[in-house]
Amino acid sequence: MRNASGARIADYLIDGEVASRSTEVAYRTTHRVLPRCARVAILNPAFVGVRLAEVQLMREACILEVLHHTGVPRTFECGVFERRPWIATEYIEGSSIEQAAAERPLTISEALTVIREAAAILAHAHQRGVVHRNITPKAIIRTPARGFPLCITDWGDASIHDNVIPHVVDPDARFYRAPELVADGRADGRADVFALGAVVFEAATLALPEPLHKFPGMPGPFHGLLDSMLARFPAERPTAATVHAEASRLAEVFSDGDGAIEEVEVELVDISRGAPPMPSLGWMPPPGIASPQARALGTLRRR
Repeated sequence: MRNASGARIADYLIDGEVASRSTEVAYRTTHRVLPRCARVAILNPAFVGVRLAEVQLMREACILEVLHHTGVPRTFECGVFERRPWIATEYIEGSSIEQAAAERPLTISEALTVIREAAAILAHAHQRGVVHRNITPKAIIRTPARGFPLCITDWGDASIHDNVIPHVVDPDARFYRAPELVADGRADGRADVFALGAVVFEAATLALPEPLHKFPGMPGPFHGLLDSMLARFPAERPTAATVHAEASRLAEVFSDGDGAIEEVEVELVDISRGAPPMPSLGWMPPPGIASPQARALGTLRRR
């Protein structure tokens, strides 16, 4: 049914294919009767009979229904079509953080707004025992036309009350996954806090956060918030509710007129995840002075 514009799944007429996980095929659709635009995800034919993939798709429908928050897509209905489970959810229109950062870095006030609103959604989920586990720049959508300024999507890998099932990990998500998730897949809400911190750090600086400890031009209070969110050990990170409160406080300090974080040409560290951390990576030489070790490591990686 790929690219089957005009075809139908239940009462939903297919307009075109949209991005989806490897285990499913997703479409932008229009309801045959209701004035409703929906994202319909149906099991990829290659996974018919694969219980794990079938359960993952239906779990997402249940999770969205339980969360019931304006910052989360609504579940409309679900069913089975030609032995393939499908779910119809709200089609979210807007631009992702990935798209926004591709045009320019987020300003400090924009970054704080993203942290504040995303943390509010995550705190709501965590209170209900749901951990997203797959926060990436693609999953955070700016939605100015909806009742909430942000929407978090891609809840198919979420855990409920610490009940974790195996899942296919998006290779691009490895840059934002908390250390404890990499270890065994079990984590509480502070794994989402880590991922949110990594996403916003990259969107504001166009550099990956690890193992860089301080980015040139980043204000101290803003850095302090991100630093706490990116703590290696979960117990050292704040909860999503605490992050929301702190981001709300800082948002009053930094006005909408704040520019992007200053870009400084320095030779510091190779922040690719493949390189082992070195004790000297947190030290920053004065402008114009670069140690032989720093020169060997190269310049700051940017997207």
